[in-house]
Amino acid sequence: MTGFGAGTSGSDRLSVTIEMRAVNQRFLELNIRMPHAYLILEEKLRSKIKQTLCRGKVDVFVTVHELVPQAPQIYVDYAALAACKKALDAINEKMFSQDRTTLPMIMELTKDWFVQESPAINLDTSWPIFSEALDDALRGITAMREAEGANIQHDLLLRTGNMETAIDAIAARKQEILIRYEAKLEKKILALCAKAQKIPDEDRFLQEVSMYADKVDFTEEVVRFQSHVLQLKEIVSKDGDIGRKLDFLIQEMNREINTIGSKANDLDITEYVLQLKNELEKLREQVQNIE
Repeated sequence: MTGFGAGTSGSDRLSVTIEMRAVNQRFLELNIRMPHAYLILEEKLRSKIKQTLCRGKVDVFVTVHELVPQAPQIYVDYAALAACKKALDAINEKMFSQDRTTLPMIMELTKDWFVQESPAINLDTSWPIFSEALDDALRGITAMREAEGANIQHDLLLRTGNMETAIDAIAARKQEILIRYEAKLEKKILALCAKAQKIPDEDRFLQEVSMYADKVDFTEEVVRFQSHVLQLKEIVSKDGDIGRKLDFLIQEMNREINTIGSKANDLDITEYVLQLKNELEKLREQVQNIE
């Protein structure tokens, strides 16, 4: 689901602003951009976001302002410096004038022995500021997603009502289709028997007609589809992570309606089946936007 949220928190030494932007995606993908010096807090931010969001492509932008800049830590790697001096001494002794190796000469060669590190982050004082800013951002993005969710819920329930009407119409035509099929089947069997100049055994005749009629009986599929519709309405009315449940349910509903269409072989039911498949496709698209 789409959404945006932002939050700011700070102290007398530090100010943190966190912005979050989310777009639709089946699974949760977090992209966090933050200053390198504070990367130690990235995993804590990621874990906290996952407690609230389950789906979507979420970009997180963290801006940090140090109101009282801290001096970097600087030290000399004396072992590296000694190795540089030793190498220059050897070169001078072997190939040049044996001049004394000086610091400027080493600095022209390399400064890798001069180490500068960002100041250490105090987690005890920094994390609460990050956490508070993230809480505000999460509240903002959640509010937008909930508003979008209410609109999607309304659309899903409307389409579910349309499907109820269509499946009830299919169920109402079931008996007429079975009677028509049996009559057609009886006529065809009697015609074959007449052509072969044979009189069919009445019990066997009725048994065969009943057996083949069962193959076009879609009662079970209708009952299961109606049950799925009730489940869909129940799930949509609940809170929490329902997107994956709806994905699975729509897949099952599509399977049932395909079977009904293949069994019925009736123009009116084919029209209802097309209506149901259209509604299911719209549902599938909407469900991709649900948490």
